[in-house]
Amino acid sequence: MSGPSLKMAHTTASMTATSAAVLAANGAREYALIVNDGSVACYLNLGSTAVASEGIRVNANGGSYEMSRNWGNLYTGAINGILASGTATLIVTEGV
Repeated sequence: MSGPSLKMAHTTASMTATSAAVLAANGAREYALIVNDGSVACYLNLGSTAVASEGIRVNANGGSYEMSRNWGNLYTGAINGILASGTATLIVTEGV
């Protein structure tokens, strides 16, 4: 992650068994952290509709996915999420 010059925005995203936005596309994004605060796994899709049991799995109870331009794994497009069942809240931090 870049130094203290990044401006961090903290949000939440409510997840269900229907694909929903976690982060909107943002070409200025330098860093993102997505933490699953729910009791069921969440699946992320970079750039299109999320599908349960496919894509990037974020485990329940504090599982996380982190990306940074400095680490070479940054994605600046839209990120969507979905659960196989139930509800969960994702805690999202984005640095620009």
